[in-house]
Amino acid sequence: MYRNDNEINLFVPGRICLVGELSDWAIEYKNQNKDIIPGRSIATGIDKGIYATIKRYNCLKFHMGEYDFECGMEEDILEKEATSKSFYSYICGITLHMIRKYNVSGIFINIKYNTLPIKKGLSSSAAICVIIAKAFNEIYHLNLSDNELMQDAYYGEHLALSQCGRLDQIIVKGNTQLSKMVFYENCVSITPISVKNEINLVIADLKGNKDTRKILNALRSCYPFAKNKEQEAVHHMLGDENKVLVDRMYTAIESGDIEEIGKIFNESQVLIDKAGIPICDEYKAPLLHEVINNSTIKKLSYGVRGIGSGGDGSVQIIARDRKSQLELVAYLNNELKMDAFKYDIKATHKIRKAIIPVAGFATRLYPVSRAIKKAFMPINDEGIMKPIILKLVEELDKAGIEEICLVIGSDDKETFDTFFKKSLNEDHLKKFDKQTRDYEFNILRIGEKIKYVIQDEQKGFGHAIYLCKEFAGSDPTLMLLGDTYYTSNTEKTCIEQMLEYYDEVERNIIAVGEIPDDEIQNVGIMTGLWEDNQRTKMSVKKLVEKPSVEYAHEHLQMDNNKCYGNFGMWIINHHVFNQIGENIRNRITSKGEYQFVDAIAQILGDVEVKALKIDGNSYDVGNLQSYQKTLISTILEKNTEIKNIEKLQDLEVLRQIKELLTSSSIDEEVNQKKN
Repeated sequence: MYRNDNEINLFVPGRICLVGELSDWAIEYKNQNKDIIPGRSIATGIDKGIYATIKRYNCLKFHMGEYDFECGMEEDILEKEATSKSFYSYICGITLHMIRKYNVSGIFINIKYNTLPIKKGLSSSAAICVIIAKAFNEIYHLNLSDNELMQDAYYGEHLALSQCGRLDQIIVKGNTQLSKMVFYENCVSITPISVKNEINLVIADLKGNKDTRKILNALRSCYPFAKNKEQEAVHHMLGDENKVLVDRMYTAIESGDIEEIGKIFNESQVLIDKAGIPICDEYKAPLLHEVINNSTIKKLSYGVRGIGSGGDGSVQIIARDRKSQLELVAYLNNELKMDAFKYDIKATHKIRKAIIPVAGFATRLYPVSRAIKKAFMPINDEGIMKPIILKLVEELDKAGIEEICLVIGSDDKETFDTFFKKSLNEDHLKKFDKQTRDYEFNILRIGEKIKYVIQDEQKGFGHAIYLCKEFAGSDPTLMLLGDTYYTSNTEKTCIEQMLEYYDEVERNIIAVGEIPDDEIQNVGIMTGLWEDNQRTKMSVKKLVEKPSVEYAHEHLQMDNNKCYGNFGMWIINHHVFNQIGENIRNRITSKGEYQFVDAIAQILGDVEVKALKIDGNSYDVGNLQSYQKTLISTILEKNTEIKNIEKLQDLEVLRQIKELLTSSSIDEEVNQKKN
C-alpha cells in the first residue's frame, strides 16, 4: 500500500482452490443440522488480481474500464442497487455494510489494472469486496485487522444477495501461501502447507456461459436436511467425501506427489458430476467435459477439474511438468480458442524474508549517480532493459519471498516509492499494450512486499544490515547486494539454490565462487571441509577478509590451489545480527566502518557456518568498468536469443572486450561490498 497525498494505492489478489469449494457455506447450516461436518478446502492467493487507487469523495464512485458507476451514500439507494443483481450490486453491498457498521462517508475507487477473469471462479467478486473494505479502512483510518476485513467483506457480499462462503476471503491475507482451511460455524482456521515439489497449473477461461446463482440455488435446496437420495449425495460430496479428498491432497502436496494431486483432481470432478448433474443441468458443462476428455490435454496432464461452483466457467489442469504446462497453454489458446495462463505453486522454502542494502551513493559512477542510483542502473535481462533492483526483487518474488526490506538513504524513499508503489498516469498507460500493462501491474504487486529501513549515516555494510534486525526478528533472512546481477547456469536461480540449501542445513550460509588471484585481496576468502562429492557444500572453518595472495595460497587454498570467496549472497540468522550489535556497542571497526564479514568470521567456532558454491555468476554494476563487463556478459550469455547480433565476428568482438575487462584490475571500492 502506498500513500500519495490524498490518494492511496491498493492491491488485492485472486485465489485458486485446489479442492473443497462450496464446503465453506454448507457449514452455515450447522446450527440447524448438527450432522453437517466442518468444511475443508485447500487454497492460495495468486499473483493475478486488481490494483486500485482510492481517495475520499462526496459519494460512492467506482471505475474499472468500461464499468463506471456513481451513486449517493444514502442507505436506501445503496440497498436498492445491492439487491439488483447487477455488476455493481457487490460494490453497493459492501459499501452499505461499511456505512452501517462504521458510519463512513464517500469514496472513489479507480481500478487501474485488473488481471482477474470476471465470473470465472477466481474470486473476482470477493476481490472487489475486499478492496472496497480495505479502501474504507485506509481512507477513514478504521485500523481493522485482516480477520475483521475478512468478516466485513463476507457480510457485505451477502448484502448483495451473494451466496458465497468464507473461502473467498482468504485473499485478504494478500499472499501466495498455499493453505488448508477448515470452516467452522463462526470461524475459519488457516494452516500453511509445506509444498515439497512445484505444482505447475494451467487455468483457462472456457469462454462459456455459467449461471452461478442457478447452481447455488440448486445446492442450497439440499440444505439443511436432504429430502431424497440426490440431495443426500450432495451432503456426502461436501461432507465426508470432501474431507477425504482434502486430507489426501494435503498429504500429496507435502510429500511432493504431483501425480496423486492430479488423480485427486479427477476424482473430485467425478464426485461433482455424480452429485451435481442430478440436481442442476448447469453441471453438465459441455465445454468443461470437452476439455476433460480431450486426448491432447490428457497426454500433457495428470488431472483436470472445474473451478468454483462448477459449470462452464473455468478449468484448472495439473500439468506433468513445465514443458507440458507451456504446451497446454498454447494448445488451449490457439486450438481451443480459450483464454489460458500458467500458474506455478512454488515449492515452499523456510526463508520468507530478504534484505537488500541500496543506500550507497556510488562515488565511482559520478556524475551519473547524481541522477541514477546504482540500484536503478539498467541491465539487459533477456531482451528487456530493467533496473538491477527490479531484476532482484522479481527473482525474490518468484522464489516465494514474502517480505523484502530495502536499506535506503534518507533522501531515497520517494525514488523507490515512485518506481515500485506509484501507478503511472493514464496518458502513459494508454500507450501500453496489454502485455506491458500486465507487466506494470506486476511491478506494483511486488511493490506491496517492499518495506524500507533508513540508513542516515554510512557506517559500513555491517551497520546497514544491523538496521534490519527488527525486520528480521527471529527469522533467518536472505541478504543480497543491491547492485549485483546474478545469473544461474541451471534452471534454478542463484537465489533458489541458496534457499534449497538452507532447507537442508538450516544454518548461516555464505554463497561462494572460485576467486582468481588478482581478486583475492579484494574479497573475503574462506576455507573448510567439503561435505559432498561434488564439492559444492562446505563447512566453513576459517574466513579472512581481503588476505594477501600469498597468505591465501598458504593458509586458505583448497582443491589444488583454488581459493573460494564471497559470491555476494548470504543467509543469516540472529547470531550474525547479535555479533554486529556487539561490535557496534564496543566500536569494533575495520577501516572506520562496521564490517559484515568480520561478524561472520567472529562467530566461527561457536556457531556453525556453511558455504554453497553457486552454479552461476555474479556481475557488479558498481563502476564503469564492471558495469560495461556486466552488460557485455549478459549479451553473451543470451546470444542465441539476441536477434540484432547476427554475425559470428560481432560476438567474437564482444568476447574479446569482455576478456580485456576481466583481465583488468577490479576497483577496490566495488569489491568492498562483498565483504
